[in-house]
Amino acid sequence: MANLPVRSMEEVFEVFLKRKILTIDELSALMQCSFITSRRRLKQWKALTSYNQNNRFYTLPAIAQFDVTGLWHYREVSFSRYGTCKQTVVHFVRRSEQGLTNAELAEMLGENPDSLLAHFQEIPGIIRERHGRSVVYFSSDEEVYERQHRNRFPPAPSASQVPSDAEAVLILVELIHHPGMDAEELAAELQRKGHKIGPERITALFRAHQIKKKPNMKS
Repeated sequence: MANLPVRSMEEVFEVFLKRKILTIDELSALMQCSFITSRRRLKQWKALTSYNQNNRFYTLPAIAQFDVTGLWHYREVSFSRYGTCKQTVVHFVRRSEQGLTNAELAEMLGENPDSLLAHFQEIPGIIRERHGRSVVYFSSDEEVYERQHRNRFPPAPSASQVPSDAEAVLILVELIHHPGMDAEELAAELQRKGHKIGPERITALFRAHQIKKKPNMKS
Protein backbone atom coordinates (compact mmCIF):
# COMPACT_ATOMS: atom_id res chain seq x y z
CA MET A 1 0.00 0.00 0.00
CA ALA A 2 1.35 3.42 -0.96
CA ASN A 3 2.17 5.74 1.94
CA LEU A 4 0.22 8.60 0.38
CA PRO A 5 -3.34 8.27 -0.89
CA VAL A 6 -3.69 8.19 -4.66
CA ARG A 7 -5.70 10.84 -6.49
CA SER A 8 -6.82 9.28 -9.76
CA MET A 9 -8.79 6.23 -10.85
CA GLU A 10 -5.81 5.13 -12.96
CA GLU A 11 -3.72 4.93 -9.80
CA VAL A 12 -6.47 3.02 -8.02
CA PHE A 13 -6.58 0.46 -10.84
CA GLU A 14 -2.80 0.18 -10.77
CA VAL A 15 -2.93 -0.68 -7.08
CA PHE A 16 -5.73 -3.18 -7.74
CA LEU A 17 -3.68 -4.83 -10.48
CA LYS A 18 -0.69 -5.05 -8.18
CA ARG A 19 -2.52 -6.21 -5.05
CA LYS A 20 -5.19 -8.32 -6.87
CA ILE A 21 -7.62 -7.99 -3.95
CA LEU A 22 -8.61 -5.17 -1.59
CA THR A 23 -10.89 -4.74 1.41
CA ILE A 24 -13.34 -1.86 1.66
CA ASP A 25 -11.13 -0.32 4.36
CA GLU A 26 -8.10 -0.40 2.08
CA LEU A 27 -10.01 1.01 -0.88
CA SER A 28 -11.53 3.84 1.17
CA ALA A 29 -8.13 4.79 2.55
CA LEU A 30 -6.67 4.61 -0.94
CA MET A 31 -9.28 6.97 -2.40
CA GLN A 32 -9.72 9.09 0.74
CA CYS A 33 -13.48 8.63 0.69
CA SER A 34 -16.28 7.12 2.75
CA PHE A 35 -17.34 3.46 2.70
CA ILE A 36 -20.54 4.49 0.91
CA THR A 37 -18.56 6.10 -1.91
CA SER A 38 -16.22 3.12 -2.10
CA ARG A 39 -19.13 0.69 -2.37
CA ARG A 40 -20.67 2.87 -5.07
CA ARG A 41 -17.41 2.72 -7.02
CA LEU A 42 -17.18 -1.05 -6.62
CA LYS A 43 -20.71 -1.39 -7.99
CA GLN A 44 -19.84 0.80 -10.97
CA TRP A 45 -16.78 -1.33 -11.66
CA LYS A 46 -18.85 -4.54 -11.32
CA ALA A 47 -16.36 -5.68 -8.71
CA LEU A 48 -16.52 -9.25 -7.42
CA THR A 49 -16.89 -10.12 -3.74
CA SER A 50 -15.12 -13.07 -2.13
CA TYR A 51 -17.40 -15.93 -1.10
CA ASN A 52 -15.22 -16.74 1.90
CA GLN A 53 -13.27 -14.67 4.44
CA ASN A 54 -16.57 -13.08 5.54
CA ASN A 55 -17.01 -11.54 2.05
CA ARG A 56 -14.39 -8.94 3.00
CA PHE A 57 -12.36 -8.89 -0.22
CA TYR A 58 -13.02 -7.40 -3.64
CA THR A 59 -11.41 -7.80 -7.03
CA LEU A 60 -12.09 -6.60 -10.55
CA PRO A 61 -13.48 -8.87 -13.31
CA ALA A 62 -10.37 -8.29 -15.42
CA ILE A 63 -8.14 -9.51 -12.58
CA ALA A 64 -9.91 -12.73 -11.60
CA GLN A 65 -8.53 -15.83 -13.34
CA PHE A 66 -11.37 -18.32 -13.10
CA ASP A 67 -10.68 -22.01 -13.63
CA VAL A 68 -12.92 -24.40 -15.59
CA THR A 69 -15.29 -24.67 -12.61
CA GLY A 70 -15.77 -20.89 -12.50
CA LEU A 71 -13.74 -20.34 -9.31
CA TRP A 72 -10.60 -18.33 -8.60
CA HIS A 73 -8.50 -18.82 -5.49
CA TYR A 74 -5.93 -16.15 -4.63
CA ARG A 75 -3.93 -16.99 -1.55
CA GLU A 76 -6.67 -17.86 0.96
CA VAL A 77 -9.38 -15.76 -0.69
CA SER A 78 -11.88 -17.30 -3.13
CA PHE A 79 -14.14 -15.78 -5.79
CA SER A 80 -16.86 -17.26 -7.98
CA ARG A 81 -18.14 -16.11 -11.35
CA TYR A 82 -21.59 -17.22 -10.14
CA GLY A 83 -21.71 -14.71 -7.27
CA THR A 84 -22.09 -15.50 -3.58
CA CYS A 85 -21.33 -18.79 -1.88
CA LYS A 86 -25.04 -19.63 -1.83
CA GLN A 87 -25.44 -18.88 -5.55
CA THR A 88 -22.35 -20.94 -6.33
CA VAL A 89 -23.61 -23.93 -4.36
CA VAL A 90 -26.97 -23.74 -6.15
CA HIS A 91 -25.18 -23.65 -9.53
CA PHE A 92 -22.98 -26.66 -8.74
CA VAL A 93 -25.83 -28.69 -7.26
CA ARG A 94 -28.21 -28.06 -10.17
CA ARG A 95 -25.57 -29.12 -12.70
CA SER A 96 -24.51 -32.26 -10.83
CA GLU A 97 -25.60 -35.73 -11.96
CA GLN A 98 -26.34 -37.10 -8.48
CA GLY A 99 -26.45 -34.12 -6.17
CA LEU A 100 -23.46 -33.19 -4.01
CA THR A 101 -22.47 -34.14 -0.48
CA ASN A 102 -20.83 -31.76 1.98
CA ALA A 103 -17.49 -33.43 1.31
CA GLU A 104 -17.88 -33.05 -2.45
CA LEU A 105 -18.85 -29.40 -2.10
CA ALA A 106 -15.92 -28.81 0.24
CA GLU A 107 -13.53 -30.21 -2.37
CA MET A 108 -15.04 -28.05 -5.13
CA LEU A 109 -15.23 -24.84 -3.10
CA GLY A 110 -11.98 -25.28 -1.19
CA GLU A 111 -14.00 -24.50 1.93
CA ASN A 112 -16.15 -26.33 4.44
CA PRO A 113 -19.73 -25.65 3.27
CA ASP A 114 -20.99 -26.19 6.83
CA SER A 115 -19.22 -23.05 7.96
CA LEU A 116 -20.10 -21.12 4.81
CA LEU A 117 -23.79 -22.02 4.82
CA ALA A 118 -24.43 -22.31 8.56
CA HIS A 119 -26.47 -19.08 8.67
CA PHE A 120 -28.76 -20.20 5.83
CA GLN A 121 -31.75 -22.18 7.07
CA GLU A 122 -32.99 -22.80 3.55
CA ILE A 123 -31.40 -22.25 0.16
CA PRO A 124 -33.91 -21.53 -2.63
CA GLY A 125 -33.29 -23.86 -5.55
CA ILE A 126 -31.88 -26.83 -3.66
CA ILE A 127 -33.01 -29.45 -1.15
CA ARG A 128 -30.83 -30.50 1.79
CA GLU A 129 -31.16 -34.10 2.98
CA ARG A 130 -29.28 -36.11 5.59
CA HIS A 131 -28.29 -39.65 4.61
CA GLY A 132 -26.37 -41.42 7.35
CA ARG A 133 -23.45 -39.22 8.33
CA SER A 134 -23.56 -37.20 5.11
CA VAL A 135 -25.65 -34.24 4.05
CA VAL A 136 -26.59 -34.33 0.37
CA TYR A 137 -27.81 -31.34 -1.64
CA PHE A 138 -30.22 -31.95 -4.53
CA SER A 139 -31.94 -29.63 -6.99
CA SER A 140 -35.44 -28.58 -5.93
CA ASP A 141 -36.65 -29.06 -9.50
CA GLU A 142 -38.79 -32.21 -9.24
CA GLU A 143 -37.58 -33.84 -12.45
CA VAL A 144 -33.92 -33.07 -11.76
CA TYR A 145 -34.28 -34.16 -8.13
CA GLU A 146 -35.68 -37.56 -9.12
CA ARG A 147 -32.85 -38.13 -11.60
CA GLN A 148 -30.16 -37.04 -9.13
CA HIS A 149 -31.64 -39.11 -6.30
CA ARG A 150 -31.93 -42.18 -8.53
CA ASN A 151 -28.32 -41.77 -9.70
CA ARG A 152 -26.98 -41.45 -6.14
CA PHE A 153 -29.18 -44.18 -4.67
CA PRO A 154 -29.94 -46.60 -7.54
CA PRO A 155 -32.71 -49.09 -6.69
CA ALA A 156 -31.51 -52.59 -5.89
CA PRO A 157 -32.34 -55.06 -8.67
CA SER A 158 -35.20 -57.43 -7.91
CA ALA A 159 -34.60 -61.18 -7.74
CA SER A 160 -36.42 -61.64 -11.04
CA GLN A 161 -33.98 -59.31 -12.77
CA VAL A 162 -30.77 -60.92 -11.55
CA PRO A 163 -29.55 -63.75 -13.83
CA SER A 164 -29.21 -67.28 -12.49
CA ASP A 165 -25.78 -68.57 -11.48
CA ALA A 166 -25.45 -70.42 -14.80
CA GLU A 167 -26.38 -67.29 -16.76
CA ALA A 168 -24.00 -65.19 -14.66
CA VAL A 169 -21.13 -67.50 -15.65
CA LEU A 170 -22.01 -67.10 -19.34
CA ILE A 171 -22.12 -63.30 -18.98
CA LEU A 172 -18.81 -63.11 -17.14
CA VAL A 173 -17.11 -65.36 -19.70
CA GLU A 174 -18.28 -63.06 -22.49
CA LEU A 175 -17.18 -60.03 -20.48
CA ILE A 176 -13.69 -61.51 -20.13
CA HIS A 177 -13.49 -62.19 -23.86
CA HIS A 178 -15.02 -58.83 -24.82
CA PRO A 179 -14.11 -56.31 -22.09
CA GLY A 180 -15.04 -53.39 -24.34
CA MET A 181 -18.69 -54.39 -24.74
CA ASP A 182 -21.56 -52.75 -22.91
CA ALA A 183 -24.64 -54.60 -21.63
CA GLU A 184 -26.54 -54.38 -24.92
CA GLU A 185 -23.58 -55.66 -26.93
CA LEU A 186 -23.00 -58.52 -24.50
CA ALA A 187 -26.69 -59.45 -24.75
CA ALA A 188 -26.46 -59.44 -28.55
CA GLU A 189 -23.34 -61.64 -28.46
CA LEU A 190 -25.04 -64.09 -26.10
CA GLN A 191 -28.15 -64.07 -28.30
CA ARG A 192 -25.97 -64.95 -31.30
CA LYS A 193 -24.76 -67.97 -29.34
CA GLY A 194 -28.29 -69.05 -28.41
CA HIS A 195 -28.55 -67.56 -24.90
CA LYS A 196 -31.52 -65.25 -24.35
CA ILE A 197 -30.28 -62.91 -21.62
CA GLY A 198 -31.49 -59.31 -21.96
CA PRO A 199 -29.26 -56.27 -21.36
CA GLU A 200 -31.33 -55.22 -18.33
CA ARG A 201 -30.47 -58.51 -16.60
CA ILE A 202 -26.79 -58.07 -17.43
CA THR A 203 -26.91 -54.58 -15.91
CA ALA A 204 -28.69 -56.03 -12.85
CA LEU A 205 -25.84 -58.52 -12.44
CA PHE A 206 -23.26 -55.72 -12.53
CA ARG A 207 -25.18 -53.74 -9.93
CA ALA A 208 -25.92 -56.70 -7.65
CA HIS A 209 -22.27 -57.74 -7.48
CA GLN A 210 -20.81 -54.22 -7.86
CA ILE A 211 -18.87 -55.25 -10.94
CA LYS A 212 -16.81 -52.32 -12.15
CA LYS A 213 -16.25 -51.97 -15.86
CA LYS A 214 -12.79 -51.31 -17.17
CA PRO A 215 -12.07 -47.67 -18.13
CA ASN A 216 -12.20 -48.50 -21.85
CA MET A 217 -15.66 -50.02 -21.62
CA LYS A 218 -18.67 -48.14 -22.92
CA SER A 219 -21.06 -46.66 -20.39
